[in-house]
Amino acid sequence: MLRANIALLFISLTPFSLAQRSLVQADAPLQPRALVALVIGNGAYRQTPLSNPANDARAMRDVLVELGFTVELKIDADRKQLGVSIERFKTRLRRGDLAVFYYAGHGFQIGGENYLVPIDFDGHDEAAATFDSYPIARLTEGMENSGATLNIIILDACRNNPFRGARAMGGGLASMSAAAGTFVAFATSPGKTASDNSRGKNGLFTEHLLEALREPGLTLDDVFNHTRERVFNASKGAQIPWTQSSVIGRFYFRASKEAAAETSTQSRPMPAKAHIDPSYEQGVREARSGAPENALDAFTEAIRRNPDNMDAYYERAMTYAAANQFQRAVNDFNQILRRTPNDTNALIGRGACYIDIDDYEHALPDLNRVILQEPQNETAYFDRGLAYAGLRQNQKAIDDYTQVIKHHPKWPSTWYNRGIVYHAAGDFKSAIADFTEAVRLRPDYADAYANRGATRAGAGDFRQALPDLDEALRLRPDSADLHNTRGMILLAINEPAKALHDFDEAIRLSPLMGRAYSNRAEARQALGDRTGSTADLRRASELGIR
Repeated sequence: MLRANIALLFISLTPFSLAQRSLVQADAPLQPRALVALVIGNGAYRQTPLSNPANDARAMRDVLVELGFTVELKIDADRKQLGVSIERFKTRLRRGDLAVFYYAGHGFQIGGENYLVPIDFDGHDEAAATFDSYPIARLTEGMENSGATLNIIILDACRNNPFRGARAMGGGLASMSAAAGTFVAFATSPGKTASDNSRGKNGLFTEHLLEALREPGLTLDDVFNHTRERVFNASKGAQIPWTQSSVIGRFYFRASKEAAAETSTQSRPMPAKAHIDPSYEQGVREARSGAPENALDAFTEAIRRNPDNMDAYYERAMTYAAANQFQRAVNDFNQILRRTPNDTNALIGRGACYIDIDDYEHALPDLNRVILQEPQNETAYFDRGLAYAGLRQNQKAIDDYTQVIKHHPKWPSTWYNRGIVYHAAGDFKSAIADFTEAVRLRPDYADAYANRGATRAGAGDFRQALPDLDEALRLRPDSADLHNTRGMILLAINEPAKALHDFDEAIRLSPLMGRAYSNRAEARQALGDRTGSTADLRRASELGIR
């Protein structure tokens, strides 16, 4: 009975609700809707503190604010703060933005994957290291699926790694693949280490990057080319900054007069029709700075002034969606699609909202239209996979996720989603393989551990399932579902006393969880407590469990 009852724990999957960026002509200036940045400086480490990351981060914040960015600054972030800051940053990005992520501090690579190190890092071996740090692949996945016109990732995190608890923890950072519209900059070349420049106020790389950012008339490539040359000379060839770019088009951080005449990318650029409406501009600023209620008011005012302002409808729709007001978001997307029926971003946005309210039948036509127009739009394939899964068309969902994995193999959520569908299709072996890849890419992926455990239990492999549930609970100790499921596995391997403890905890966390009472009744029965078992069965029945 228990084996049949152990099912997937977390199957609510989030759609990518923004279309991927459109490419522009090679010599065309990029004109982002808004400039958004997260700047982090970690130096106060328990082991081997660094002198300059806090200075680097504050100086970078000041320059980016001067250039028109909305900037969040975080100094000396522990593991929780680092994760919260990055997740919040990703959720604030919107279609057409220019996003900058800057990090100064320790970083390392394990098995070719890069990690950022929080100040409370205590990893003593490879497994602990990946758990205690933040995987850069998780950052890039969210940025690349934000719909931003341009993503710039700057990592002054190649300082000598003092945390080598395993051979695989290499010095420096590994090279990274960059999706279209992404620019990655390292303080030094892959596998090498960079100078913290303890005699100066800033790290060597950041010192010269700040200088280049202040120079007018330099394109994005120019800024980093100048930085590379100066760092090379200052270090006498010991340090060579490295970049990888998939950017098509030109962007100026600080345009010269000539460049400014060509493009308006400096100082919070907006679409041309929005320049005349300060309410729209205010709404964009409020949305990117994390004030959705103020943003909604501003976009509503912009629409009142100009009912044909489709950018305001889109921004308001996305703000509604971020606030889980999906029907209101759908209404705004409808306004756009009445005028421009093939608007890719509105179709994906509306499709994602339909998925969020489990209306898969309506989501599917929107996503099909996007893929017909843009056969390489991976966001549409990802979301259509969700819709097919919701309609129990498992093979079609698997095919769509496989399409995404082919082009973006380092997105852990796609492996996780495909694992969910494989499980639903009864292919436990493939599901376990996909969950395994998801946790390799994202070591703190509690849902992937939990569902790999549930899948192993469903296949009768309870001994292998138990460590997965242990790890999931280490990551999420306050989950009643996880305690209940681990208790079921413990019962299945004839450890009722341990199972009873988990069911007690599940009921403490969720007093109305009927199935936990039913399972606890079985544990009490196995321990000879017939009175307690009868009481639990009665309570389970009251809560609708038969």
